[in-house]
Amino acid sequence: MMLGAPNTTLRVWPFRRTRAILWRTISFFVLFGVLGAVVIVPVASKLEDWKASSSAAAHLYPDFAGLLAILAATWIMTRFVDHRPFRTVGFAPGTVVRDIALGLALGALWLTLSVGIAWACGWATWQGRVSMTGGELLEAGGAIFFNVLTQQLLLCGYIFQTIRSRTNFALALLLSAALFSVFHAGAFEGALLPAVNVFAVGVLFCAAFQVTGNLWLPASLHFAWNFLLGPVFGLTVSGSDSLGLGWTAFAIEGPALFTGGAFGLEGGLVVTLTTGALAVALLLMLHRARGRILPAPA
Repeated sequence: MMLGAPNTTLRVWPFRRTRAILWRTISFFVLFGVLGAVVIVPVASKLEDWKASSSAAAHLYPDFAGLLAILAATWIMTRFVDHRPFRTVGFAPGTVVRDIALGLALGALWLTLSVGIAWACGWATWQGRVSMTGGELLEAGGAIFFNVLTQQLLLCGYIFQTIRSRTNFALALLLSAALFSVFHAGAFEGALLPAVNVFAVGVLFCAAFQVTGNLWLPASLHFAWNFLLGPVFGLTVSGSDSLGLGWTAFAIEGPALFTGGAFGLEGGLVVTLTTGALAVALLLMLHRARGRILPAPA
């Protein structure tokens, strides 16, 4: 090489990686959108009837349809673009029971600590006896399960893994967490702290995925939080009470900066603290186990 000649390799390879990431990301979202329309549009009129009659299908079908669409989009991209087995996106069966149990336990601990801090500060008040039916819990749990798995496939699935395999974990984590925050932007209503908290939650879930290489851990962690916060405690989830069952176990009243105000507990500094602590713990675990972490899928 001549002295002073431009190093074209340094320019070509980042360009190729960026191009590969962009076209795969765009293709994935186009597929997801088209497939989502395929499963939603034919029943759009029925959905209105289901909502009017308070049918369980009105709650379950949209989330189930979204899950079907993203599973199909992921399968197409992994099978025909990346030429790798579908299970490598995070569905390896070996540690399912362990990862789900750990995720549910961590999710319950995360929420218990969050509500416990609010309680200790005098901002959470118990409202009385729990009143719900098994059928209501089952219906709400099914809708949350479908929705959570869809969100985890968006956050920790194909896009995250595509970025990670062509750059590094840190960049994939930051970009995916930012996208996760953007997906929830409609609920923020211009508030900054809820956006920060959702970004931190995205970091937490991506770190949980990286620990095991499977979706079981972040999905069960996410499920435990949403299920306990909404149907069980009757609190606001991401600025909405749509996951509640018409009652409230705790009344959260206190400084909006700490308790989240209208957005709910997830929009306050209490959850910033608990989410940040759990995310840091998982990231430290990753740092200490660097050589044992599963490699990015090819």
